[in-house]
Amino acid sequence: MRWLPVEGEQAAGVARRSKLNADAQNKLIQSSAEILGKGVNPRDAAETATGLVVGYVQSGKTLSFTTAIGLARDNGFPLVIVIAGNKDNLLTQSHDRLARDLDVDGGEGLPAWKMEKNPRGQDSQYEQLIRQAIDNWRDPTRDPDEKSTLLLTVLKQNQRLASLTALLRRMGMRGVPALLIDDEADQASLNTKVQRGEESTTYMRLRELREALPCHTFLQYTATPQAPLLINITDNLSPDFVHVLEPGDGYVGGAAFFAPNSRYIKVIPQQDLLQTNALPTEAPESLLEAMRVYYVGLAASLIARSGRRSMLIHPARERAAHQVAAGWASAAKDEWANALGAGEQDPDRLEVIDDFKRAYEELQKTERNLPGFDEIIQKLPRALRNTTVIEFNTRGRPKTPEINWRHAEGWILVGGQAVDRGFTVDSLTVTYMPRGMGMGNADTLQQRARFFGYAQARGYFGICRVYLEQQMRDAYEDYVEHEELMRSELRRVAERGESLRTWRRRFILDPGLNPCRRSVISDPYTRGSMTGGWTRQIGTIVNPDTRSANMQLLQTLMSELNLQDDDTYAARSTAQQHQVDRDAPLQRLFDALVEYRFEDPRDTASFTGLLITIAEGLRQDPDATCAIYRMRPNAPVGTRKVKNASGEIDQFQQGRTATARGGVTYPGDAFFAARDKVSLQIHVYDLTLSNRPFASAVPLITVNVPAPLAAAWLVQVQSGQQATS
Repeated sequence: MRWLPVEGEQAAGVARRSKLNADAQNKLIQSSAEILGKGVNPRDAAETATGLVVGYVQSGKTLSFTTAIGLARDNGFPLVIVIAGNKDNLLTQSHDRLARDLDVDGGEGLPAWKMEKNPRGQDSQYEQLIRQAIDNWRDPTRDPDEKSTLLLTVLKQNQRLASLTALLRRMGMRGVPALLIDDEADQASLNTKVQRGEESTTYMRLRELREALPCHTFLQYTATPQAPLLINITDNLSPDFVHVLEPGDGYVGGAAFFAPNSRYIKVIPQQDLLQTNALPTEAPESLLEAMRVYYVGLAASLIARSGRRSMLIHPARERAAHQVAAGWASAAKDEWANALGAGEQDPDRLEVIDDFKRAYEELQKTERNLPGFDEIIQKLPRALRNTTVIEFNTRGRPKTPEINWRHAEGWILVGGQAVDRGFTVDSLTVTYMPRGMGMGNADTLQQRARFFGYAQARGYFGICRVYLEQQMRDAYEDYVEHEELMRSELRRVAERGESLRTWRRRFILDPGLNPCRRSVISDPYTRGSMTGGWTRQIGTIVNPDTRSANMQLLQTLMSELNLQDDDTYAARSTAQQHQVDRDAPLQRLFDALVEYRFEDPRDTASFTGLLITIAEGLRQDPDATCAIYRMRPNAPVGTRKVKNASGEIDQFQQGRTATARGGVTYPGDAFFAARDKVSLQIHVYDLTLSNRPFASAVPLITVNVPAPLAAAWLVQVQSGQQATS
């Protein structure tokens, strides 16, 4: 921690209103203080920090950052900005919860908070509001309790972010400490145009917002940190530190749902999987089974007076499937209600009761306190009558509908993207998801798990069920292993106080899964290329501190080598003479590459793929060696041209030169590589831009992996071996 936040009334109030026990409240305050304390000290108003806060899906991330916001108020932050989702319903959900948990409208006298949603840059009212709040914080004649903290919630959307940034720029925020929270930070925030060397719009707006605040802590909250961890380590959004949130007692996540021989997961038969272009005319039997299980659970909850219950039907992305599935759910509800209202010996009634008896017996496997079946049957008409079926999307309406959960005792939501991430389905017990893996991205897959949460703590885990197709079930089981390893690695980094910039990113994934959306990281990023060849640095280092650190790293590496003059080519000039150690430990090369820093995200991406390749080789042969070349050590430093102010450079390896008669005067730098092992070339050049000096003594590296070696190492990964780096 860089400083120690002091617990005050605001943080204590959040913890108290959370209704956690005393021990859990203390842990919440301590965790939030550690997060805030790793960022900027509000008394040192001239720096920024970026933190990654990792939790489980539905595990209390909102409560964590709400407590951190309370601590920010207690410790002198005049401005807090929460970037709360990229959909209106998510922003409203977060805004309303913050207002409630911080008790924004409570108390007497001057308010502790002034809270606004989506402030508009051209509105003088908002400009006056911000100016008054900042001026009051700067006023030494005011007591701390006479200064309101400005709490702004804003949609993660181009125009909204640009409008807020324009407003802050007019204020002049130098010397004003701020706390920025990016909820669901792996979604929309990252640069999806990195492969083209460009900036996506939302990413650019976030960068501009941060630039308008010279002193701030930027906290990225997510349950799926794969993309933020893999982006360029000198990227504007790349985290400096990490904090791993531990769920409270009674949390039910992947490890509980997807334990071996789990009774909570039901496999949807292949014939019941929905094809959007060929939807069946009748509801699949597995859907009806899932609905009956839900209604039995709801009836049991009504008997126990333990609260409302919800079901989620997640058929596909396309709204046409939502409409059809919602129709099935409504029709089944009405049909069952009519049958149960018929005479005692009515055949339809007896058939429906038999069907519900099977659902009852299913829940008996996991819920010991289930009321008697006769009681359930008596309560079922009420459960059916008081359940609202809603198509949760934007079909036929300007935005996704907002739900007042208190308006019904039961809810069945049918949707797709609107419930993929961020949205909390209140008291969710049954999930029916007859869709495939899609792109197979691990982070997207995990974010669909709206069924994770505090069901155990709230006493209804026993009536929970999740219906998935077999491939999805297998993928979730694999993800649980991946998630736990990733969290243990990040926890180790946090406990040791290590920087994420030097952390070896270790991702264990099934070969069929990608850790995140391919667009935010240049390809390849976790899988090496079996074709091998040269991986060249294409971006020079503009930052002099980073350049110096890289040079020191390479000098340390070379000091440990047994460098000898290369004798594979009889060179005449020092500009063609090199040194080599042909038996350097491959592990030492790997360690150096992990610490070598890049500024161009394409370099980070390509060298991450290279590290995966080398890691596979080291796993197969820990004692493997490599060749390391020091190019032109005795020659004057040469020059190379960069293409632009960002330091992008074309091919810096010297090419092959020949005589007029076809003879060779120099075979080219690419000639100097071992044929049967990895080779590293270390170059140093002075750089020019438009014939003017740009940077001097700049290190550049390039690595060659022979194609047969790369294929031999990586083929096992593609046939099922897990990859790490």
